[in-house]
Amino acid sequence: MKLSTGQISQFLQKPDPSVRVALIYGPDAGLVKERADFLAKQIAPDPNDPFCTALLPGTAIAEDPARLADEMNAQALGGGRRLVRLQQATDTIAAALGSFLDDAKDGDSLLLIEAGDLEKRSKLRALCEGANKIACAIPCYVEDGPQRQRAIADILQQAGLTAPRDVILFLADTLPPDRLAMRSELGKLVLYAGAARAITLADARAAIGDGGAAEIDDLVYAAGGGEGKRAMLLLDRLLGEQTAPVAIARALQRHVMKLSLAKGYMDAGASASEAVAKLQPPVFWKYKDALAAQLRRWPQVRIENALAKLFETEAALKRTGAPDQSLCAQAVLGIAAAPDKRSA
Repeated sequence: MKLSTGQISQFLQKPDPSVRVALIYGPDAGLVKERADFLAKQIAPDPNDPFCTALLPGTAIAEDPARLADEMNAQALGGGRRLVRLQQATDTIAAALGSFLDDAKDGDSLLLIEAGDLEKRSKLRALCEGANKIACAIPCYVEDGPQRQRAIADILQQAGLTAPRDVILFLADTLPPDRLAMRSELGKLVLYAGAARAITLADARAAIGDGGAAEIDDLVYAAGGGEGKRAMLLLDRLLGEQTAPVAIARALQRHVMKLSLAKGYMDAGASASEAVAKLQPPVFWKYKDALAAQLRRWPQVRIENALAKLFETEAALKRTGAPDQSLCAQAVLGIAAAPDKRSA
């Protein structure tokens, strides 16, 4: 069975004992590891204890399929549930997993499988999503705005910190998309806060304003300003650093949505600079003039058309086998080629 967003949290907090196999997969490698670590601790209090946990690479089962059943049928010394954890698994273990699911005997061991971004036709996904109760699949996709905001607020709360909405919005817009990278940047912010219990926007900018998605900001402002060559250079660098194309597409979306909102303020009588000053979270100071200039360059109809195309791009990026880097490059060039008022 495939767990829904609402079911994932409930399962991780209290795993159903009838589930013998849990597949955690997706493009957000940091979230995959975070969820796998959390689930492992629910099964084995000390997941590093070799007497109750077997930690194996997926290749070990691919090379010796019979080992999976042996590990799953072994008993945890000292009692309790036994955890068999496979990391970096691929479809090469599908045959062994299929055999185990077909012949699964009574037992309470849990097979925890960690995998990357599996396609819809993946055999591993098909086995775990199609199994009735005995197996489940937990996808870990790059989170959208509201999900990122909740995750950031939760992480800060766990550290005993609070932050107003404008700070959460700034962090969601700035931090890298991968969950582990995001936690690392928030760790810097927690250290910077010291004894303070509330995070201010100045704190957030001082601690991580130049990290995380700083280059993504440079990219979207270069594209929005019509600097196609510079935008493509920045895109090449980001893709070379394994930045997810969908994260870049969403950053472009957020930028164009800022333009749309600011245009509304201008329609109500504000100047370009005044419209930029009204935006929440506040625009970082080094981008204020650039955004005001773009507001003068972009007609409203072009903003609406660009936003529609970016939503189409994101949907295309999520399709199996999509040429994600090419689609991302087309999106960046499309924004950079936006006409100004005189040519609209």
